[in-house]
Amino acid sequence: MIVDYTPESLANLDEIWDWNAEQYGRVHADSYVEFLRKRTDRLSTDYTSGKPVPTNPTLFYRVIQKKKKRHGHIAVYDVNDDEVVRILRYFHTAQDWQNKLLEEMP
Repeated sequence: MIVDYTPESLANLDEIWDWNAEQYGRVHADSYVEFLRKRTDRLSTDYTSGKPVPTNPTLFYRVIQKKKKRHGHIAVYDVNDDEVVRILRYFHTAQDWQNKLLEEMP
């Protein structure tokens, strides 16, 4: 499978980088976004491990955390017949991400 990032998901990664750079510095921001991308890219072979989004079972999500019991991010994605895992959005684990997703996705 190929992992494809939508413009919205790339914008989310930019926002995540900006926040981390402001809070912890550029090196940390680079490292964290690289960590998110590597974990997301694993969906090319491990896409079935995601859980269905309760409010939209055609979508899936994966929680990405550096350490258990800490905050992280949620990658929301779909899988199409062309063997593409399409990354739709990233949300912080502290967000009400399911309602935000409902607002953003028709």
